[in-house]
Amino acid sequence: MAPQIPTPDPGKLNGHWILDEILDHLDGYHADFPEIEFDILSRLLREQLAGKHGVVDTDFETQMRGFLQVFQAAPVFHDAFKKLDPTMKKQLHGFIAGRSASDVVGDAGFRMPMSPQVKNHLSPLDIFRAGMRRPRRTDKPAVYEDEAQSVVMETYEDVVFENWGLTVKNTPRYTFVPRKVLGLQNLVRYAKRNGLRVRCSGYRHSWSSTFSADGEILVSLLGLDQATVIPDVTSIFPPSNTDGNELKVIELATQSARGTPNKRLVRVGVAVTNEEFRHWAVANNAWALPVDVILVEVTIGGTTSAICHGAGRRHKAIPDYIRMIEYVDANGEHQSISDPHQLTAAAGCFGLLGVVTHVTFELDAMTYAVMKPLKPDIGLAIPPLTREDVPFALRKTWTDEQLKQAQGDFEHRAADDYYSEWFWFTYQQQAWVNTWNTTTDPTGVVDYPPGWEVWLQWIQGWLGQVINDSAFFQAIPGRWQAQLLASTGMTSLPPQLGGRDAEFKTYVTDALHFRRGVQNMRVRDMEFSIPIPVNAAGKPDFSVVQRAWWDVINLVYEDAESPMRLTLELRITGSSDLVLSTLHGNDYGTACIEVLSTPDAVSDAEWEPFMQRVADKWMSYEHEGKKLNSRPHWSKEWESLDLAGMPARQYLKTVAYKNEIPAFRAILEEIGKAQGWTLDDAKARFSNEMWDYLIFLP
Repeated sequence: MAPQIPTPDPGKLNGHWILDEILDHLDGYHADFPEIEFDILSRLLREQLAGKHGVVDTDFETQMRGFLQVFQAAPVFHDAFKKLDPTMKKQLHGFIAGRSASDVVGDAGFRMPMSPQVKNHLSPLDIFRAGMRRPRRTDKPAVYEDEAQSVVMETYEDVVFENWGLTVKNTPRYTFVPRKVLGLQNLVRYAKRNGLRVRCSGYRHSWSSTFSADGEILVSLLGLDQATVIPDVTSIFPPSNTDGNELKVIELATQSARGTPNKRLVRVGVAVTNEEFRHWAVANNAWALPVDVILVEVTIGGTTSAICHGAGRRHKAIPDYIRMIEYVDANGEHQSISDPHQLTAAAGCFGLLGVVTHVTFELDAMTYAVMKPLKPDIGLAIPPLTREDVPFALRKTWTDEQLKQAQGDFEHRAADDYYSEWFWFTYQQQAWVNTWNTTTDPTGVVDYPPGWEVWLQWIQGWLGQVINDSAFFQAIPGRWQAQLLASTGMTSLPPQLGGRDAEFKTYVTDALHFRRGVQNMRVRDMEFSIPIPVNAAGKPDFSVVQRAWWDVINLVYEDAESPMRLTLELRITGSSDLVLSTLHGNDYGTACIEVLSTPDAVSDAEWEPFMQRVADKWMSYEHEGKKLNSRPHWSKEWESLDLAGMPARQYLKTVAYKNEIPAFRAILEEIGKAQGWTLDDAKARFSNEMWDYLIFLP
């Protein structure tokens, strides 16, 4: 029987105090969970307690090895381990036994092509668990991908769909996996004849109801093995040969873009993953997207259609760098759009234009990121507006001069750095600051992360999911969960042990994708885009950013069960020309701020109320007596919220995008009139219930 642990005074909740609490009560769990190596866990916790700020004072490898040993005998570990391919099993065994990551992996482990065994060795996502039908081939309908009608598109019937975050579940009538543009044309024509709707998915990394629906058609841009499998090996094994798949092409134009020698156009298939594009960019070392999301396990189609963003106030959203869209329209015709005005809707259309097949990006010449991440005290990373904004458990005796210097440093990084991002792991005394600038000088450039660390990051994500699924982890208090995840998270981030002043130069593409294997651990995630107003001097007023940051930290301290069990994350971005972008109209920049937690916080009924409290704070900010137009990220969690006293969908339609939604519709109508289809055609073929209400309902 798990021990009854008294609810602590919030004023005590920092990393050191929680570590002490865990060590004091850990013995009470021994009888219920004999499979856990409590002696090793106690040693790891004492090492953390001895470290500065409660962060383990040993290297990332040693800590990871220890946590693997703690859970090695747990049933969930055995279940996950047996599904790994033989090479991964051998490497993991060697690492647990004491060999270094670089020794067990070696260079060869990151240069070999993805084999059929590697592609298929992992277990299906929970959509195929007991009681649900596994995918099966069907002979009907026969959607051909070639003129000779000899190649039938890969098709499955009545396969249960769940997204990566497990917030959406339905059963499309058919799931298609296309490889050819002609196949998609034939598919849309089939859907039109049969009155069916078509929606696409890639890695399924949206939490909102943007996908297909019961009885409709789902187009999976990736094979079901890759799209529905956790963990995914994409970030360790280079992509397989994709010859013949027209949706996987990367074709560099011979001429410069817009007549400038430092710009170049590239045509990219929407099924290309970020990892495939990263490989291409680094291997060629010539051209790169200036901005991207961190994950490599997402598709180009997914990041652009959902108007995703990266970081840095000089940067717009990812689809702002699109110069042409190719798509299959409601009549099954393959069309293209390159008009700049029309692209403000078409480049971020959420699949409502049609099935996008290719996008043409404008790339920058490759540059190199000079990275020097820091782990400052939480009060000096993003300074509070007043000392009273800091929860008692995190307060330090910062001098006025320290706070003044920290304020200047924060504002400079937020306003001027090429990339700007901040993390805070729940209850920790330190933050992680990851802002950097670029250079055109390649001298001293290195691969980052190095191959062995990519493997270790992948294992960290894999182990994170194992730990989340373990009965022991789910039985302990939420603040304990948060502390265990925080200590491993902070230890894995640079500068690591012995690298207090670590500085390194890497390809800008690798710097954008500084974490690998994140896909392996499911999380819950809510993000808002908060406009940064202008101050009296005509410069960005970052006080709203500081308020949003510290409001969340204080909300965390209202509940000792720790609804936010992972991180608070902030990126500063620019504005966007895309009509439906959450960055649109934010001329002085945008604070893209998010809170992340574990699925167990949902099971404990903690997550939903916490999201609402956070949303209430972020929606309350004003500038000169007028509410800021704070808006949730379309692809994150928002549908269950009330915003400004009304259901979120109603608020987005009637307030947040009151002018933008009609403008979006008007542009679609303009495109359709020129290319032979109507808004009613687009709605009938490519919408779903959520988009019907938001976009097509007057």
